[in-house]
Amino acid sequence: MVDGIHFLGIRHHGPGSAKNVKAYLEELEPDIILLEGPPEAEPLVAGVRHEQMKPPVALLAYQPDEPRRAVFYPFAEFSPEWQTLRYATGRDLPLRFFDLPLVHHLALWKEREEQAEASEDTTRENEEGETVEPESQNQTPEEDVPEILPVDPFAHLAKAAGYDDPELWWEVNFESRRNNEEIFAAVKEAVSALREYFPKTDRETLLREAWMRKMIRAAQKEGFKRIAVVCGAWHVPGLEKMPTRKEDNELLKGLPKIKIECTWIPWTYDRLSYRSGYGAGIISPGWYDHLWNYPDDDGTRWMSKVAALFRTKGMDISVAHVIETVRLAQVSAALRGLPRPSLEEFNDAVTTVMGFGDPILLQVIREALVISDRMGSVPDDVPKVPLLVDVEKSLKRLRLPLSTEVKEFQLDLRKPTDLERSIFFHRLNLLAIKMARPLSIDGKGTFKEAWSVYYEPEQTLAVIEKAVWGNTLAEAVVAYNASLSKEIDSISRLVDLLERVIPADLPVLVEEMTSRLDTLSASTTDVLEMMKTIPGMVNVVRYGSVRNLDYGKVNDMLHAMMARVLAGGVLACTNIDEDAAAEIMERFMAVDYAVATANQPGLTEMWIELVQKIREARGVHPLLSGYATRLLRDKNLLGYEETAQTLSYYTSHGNGASDTAFWFEGFLKSSGTILLLDDQLWDLVNAWLASLGDESFMELLPILRRTFSEYSVPERRKLGEKAKGTSTVKRVNTGSEAFNREDAVKVIPLIERLLGIGTIEKV
Repeated sequence: MVDGIHFLGIRHHGPGSAKNVKAYLEELEPDIILLEGPPEAEPLVAGVRHEQMKPPVALLAYQPDEPRRAVFYPFAEFSPEWQTLRYATGRDLPLRFFDLPLVHHLALWKEREEQAEASEDTTRENEEGETVEPESQNQTPEEDVPEILPVDPFAHLAKAAGYDDPELWWEVNFESRRNNEEIFAAVKEAVSALREYFPKTDRETLLREAWMRKMIRAAQKEGFKRIAVVCGAWHVPGLEKMPTRKEDNELLKGLPKIKIECTWIPWTYDRLSYRSGYGAGIISPGWYDHLWNYPDDDGTRWMSKVAALFRTKGMDISVAHVIETVRLAQVSAALRGLPRPSLEEFNDAVTTVMGFGDPILLQVIREALVISDRMGSVPDDVPKVPLLVDVEKSLKRLRLPLSTEVKEFQLDLRKPTDLERSIFFHRLNLLAIKMARPLSIDGKGTFKEAWSVYYEPEQTLAVIEKAVWGNTLAEAVVAYNASLSKEIDSISRLVDLLERVIPADLPVLVEEMTSRLDTLSASTTDVLEMMKTIPGMVNVVRYGSVRNLDYGKVNDMLHAMMARVLAGGVLACTNIDEDAAAEIMERFMAVDYAVATANQPGLTEMWIELVQKIREARGVHPLLSGYATRLLRDKNLLGYEETAQTLSYYTSHGNGASDTAFWFEGFLKSSGTILLLDDQLWDLVNAWLASLGDESFMELLPILRRTFSEYSVPERRKLGEKAKGTSTVKRVNTGSEAFNREDAVKVIPLIERLLGIGTIEKV
């Protein structure tokens, strides 16, 4: 304590710190509390006592015109800051957030980003010549720079105490200890030693502590006698030793400012953990929640939770397992000189007793209990942007409660509620809000959809970012995607977006995008780009019929585009290399499937005409000619004799071995089953392979292996059996040579002499 100021150095999330802060405040009964946090959020403090406010929650502060620039301040029930807020609001006690205001903090963040971008631009300008390094007259050698603050300074204290795990050291010494007298004095002493060891402090910390000291002086000036200062333990030495007011004012002079807005949002224990990337995160939020709610548990309750979890997984866990696990954990703690078992002792005991030495069970406990999937809730009346309000109303109306647990929805679009859910999910995805993710489903029905739905706090920020496009979800989707479509200069990309827009049931947006597509398609001359677009346009027309929408205009564009592909398709396939041919063949396969799906005579006729021209044209890559021949044969438009003639042409001595192999690769593309069932096709392929010489066969082997490797394992096995003549598949009878009795009789005397036997019975 300094002049009526009581410094409570805390760890941001820990049941021990929360318990100590609560007890200290109840004993002190301060006149005012200064709590580390953003001053802009003070109007939201009253919401802490709202009945709908259930931690974990977070204060979200963001820049309205650039919502991506935002910060979160998470709170769990066992957070010291949360208990401080609960204490102050329960007693109508003045409480002030006294950290550096975010109007300055985020403005400094923006300045750093702009400086970094400017530095990158300067470096890029000098890339062609010698890179110019910034010079400084007072440049200090790297070895003379004092060591700066590490990510986790308490790791040094843990190491000095003989702990490899700083989290375990903190739990043993602060979270699980019973005697907490002078605990804050001990924390201050430890941190003071650390700050002497790491004297170099970054500018942001200096600014924050200067502002905090400014707020402490203001509270003293207002006449408060018992001032409780609750802040991160690292800041206590910097606040206790106050420089002059003038020095702090000089440091804070000229800080930039931007506009900031704040709100409460739900948070999750997963996002409170280290693995989420949260800088002040903890390893075991679920375990800390247990310590907070059951401080006197000797392990029985915790192990009962573990046993119940394992039983839901189908494991045979008895009461005896629980008893033995608790006893082993307690014995282990005693042998290690601990007052009570920590999470490490319980984990070791679970591995030994329940897992029989296999630590794999700890993965189950970690996800479900040690971290936990708990999610908080916030009041409906907290300040929110209109778009977020509209999204939340839709979630309630469609009975889609947010949860960290992944939930799957199988939708039948013939049902009104499922159709509305589908439209809602598609609209969210069109705004890049990944609250719902589409799943693949069995079958080809157009009336079925599957979605995976779960909540992440970043989704709320994503909604806020898109709030500039409209106050309702429908308005925002229309405005945002209309803007996107105007920037797209590729018909294939525009059709892809149109495919995603159609299920969102936004006719106005569809009409605008269709007009844009008409303009783009009229100016496009790239045949491959048009081929890439055709499958998407077919889907647009088909899906429009399912949704009872009129896409006649798109259908007209589809026919016009196919006509243009017919006009220039042969030229695009002529005099190209292997890579280009492979790319075109993939486009061919997609277009062929799309045309078959569309089932429109006009499209089919134009497509078949193009395929025939490609097969007959000279200069076309043999890969494409082979595939065109296969397509025509599959459609019963090419007979056996014509197919054999084409094969004979490509296997003639005038063609190179590689051309022959490429033709066969295209001809046999994805046709393993056809080879098994079509004996004539089998005869053609088998006869060609049998006619190859050793040198030609070895040259073609890599391409042949690549072709046959695309077939499934069962197909390859049956093809091998058919080639060996052991398959039950019907084989073509190629006939056999007649037995010549006279020639056989001539060799009998020679065999008798060789074998030294008498006359062999005449055959």
